Amino acid sequence: MSRLTILMPVYNGEDFLHETIESVLNQTYSDFLFLIINDGSKDKTKEIIKNYADKRIIYHENETNLGLVASLNKGINMVETEFMARIDADDLWVQNKLEKQINLLDSHPDIGICGTSIKKFGAFEGTFIFPTENETLKAGFLFYCMMSHPSVIFRMSFLKETGLRYRPDFYPAEDYKMWVDALLHTQIYNIPEVLVYYRQHDNQITQETNILQKTKTNEIKVELLRRIYPNVTEEELSFHLNSFIPLDFKSISDYKKSKNWTNKIITKNNETQYIKPEILKKELSRYLQIGLKGYLLKKYFEKISIINYFKYICSFDWIHLSAKKNFKLFFKTILK
Repeated sequence: MSRLTILMPVYNGEDFLHETIESVLNQTYSDFLFLIINDGSKDKTKEIIKNYADKRIIYHENETNLGLVASLNKGINMVETEFMARIDADDLWVQNKLEKQINLLDSHPDIGICGTSIKKFGAFEGTFIFPTENETLKAGFLFYCMMSHPSVIFRMSFLKETGLRYRPDFYPAEDYKMWVDALLHTQIYNIPEVLVYYRQHDNQITQETNILQKTKTNEIKVELLRRIYPNVTEEELSFHLNSFIPLDFKSISDYKKSKNWTNKIITKNNETQYIKPEILKKELSRYLQIGLKGYLLKKYFEKISIINYFKYICSFDWIHLSAKKNFKLFFKTILK
């Protein structure tokens, strides 16, 4: 019996569906079932799928369009194998993706979800090397989602034991919510290699969806903060969401306020022990330094020059930036 089921809901996916299916069927790890749920497509999706004679493909057709979250949960309930992988109908997998993940999961039975790093292509491009270890991910999720949905493999045992499913009330951030919920039940991990090519479209997210996604992701960030700091005030929540997380410093005073806030988070975490204290402290410091460097570059180095570097040194703003980053600024200026 196969150990792995690949779950792919699809709605009107004719443009890229063939390429995606090929990237699945050509995996070096080949002992899997490929469950494709056609969610009421009106284009040639069904015809494309039916043209494949591969016995690993299990075709299921929804009578009406249920939407992504309902189709995902329906698929989870149909899976009977040890593992379940996710892919969307327009993304691509590197040929040995599944093999690497199954090997990782077999050697680490405590890990319930394994993702990978990704490369976005199409309308927008960029490589995203996500943090690997569970505790670093717990800290990183305070800021943004650090797993890619079409990269993950689930260990089905913890989904069955907990009844954990995608939350329709958190669409279109249902994947972010899933990872955050899973943290309460299992370990998660990202292989630090690009094993997924994530396709980006110009019209992938509408303005309305983008607003809703921001609302839902903020709700998730608040939930995570409350795990560290249960009695956080509304004023503190507002600062956390609108000032700290965006890191849009307008002055050193803004940086100092955010630094004071991170110190408070660290203190509260020392009480709740939600995240290993040394890891949270490291990740909060790293995040602050990113924001500070962005502010300093914008203020002093929109144009790299010796004169601007001299103004920077005379300002004493440099005392807040790490020595490593200051050295980089110095050598960048000298080389210019």
